[in-house]
Amino acid sequence: MTLPMMIAEDTALKEYLQGFTVTDEKNLTRTIPVWFGYPDVELRKQTFPFMTIDLIGIETDDQRQSFGYLYDNDFAGTRTADSTTAYKYHMPVAYDLIYQVTAYSRHPRHEREINHQFLQDFPGKFGYIKVSNETETGETWRHMFLEEVKKKDTIEDGRRLFRTVFTLLIVSEMPPSYAEEVTRRVEQVSINTTPTHIPSDLTPITTTIQV
Repeated sequence: MTLPMMIAEDTALKEYLQGFTVTDEKNLTRTIPVWFGYPDVELRKQTFPFMTIDLIGIETDDQRQSFGYLYDNDFAGTRTADSTTAYKYHMPVAYDLIYQVTAYSRHPRHEREINHQFLQDFPGKFGYIKVSNETETGETWRHMFLEEVKKKDTIEDGRRLFRTVFTLLIVSEMPPSYAEEVTRRVEQVSINTTPTHIPSDLTPITTTIQV
């Protein structure tokens, strides 16, 4: 299984949201499930509270975009690295992925507890999230910004439904679809200055190092 752009961020965000809990008079530790999109009542049991994740926007980020070529041995994490292959490719395209995380609850205390935990775990303009590369052989830290928080309470089935919508921005990048395989650059040359086992008909060169 591979984790290309967007799927990798989906996976990382859902993992990041695990562990939220709320309390009430019936349960001191009620774990909050997390789904992609609003759960279909025909497919899974709908219990409150819960959170959903929706990718609502993909935007290029010209301010982060660089131009030129990169060289590495795993093609920006999309290939398994080895000791003989190197890749040359254009700089990845910089994207911003915009997510909405919506928290649903029936109890006003649950709503407050979720909001409190969310604002602690997503600290405004200073957040970050660990995202796996495509081959799942490495990870990188990405900036993650809390862009907006909105209340959208409503009435459903004659009961109050508390909804808080958190808009997040996660920086991302997409490598090009093609990379040129190139000869690996020699990074170190070792010279034996005291050779041994020299054939009798050969004389070693005297080396003089000038500083």
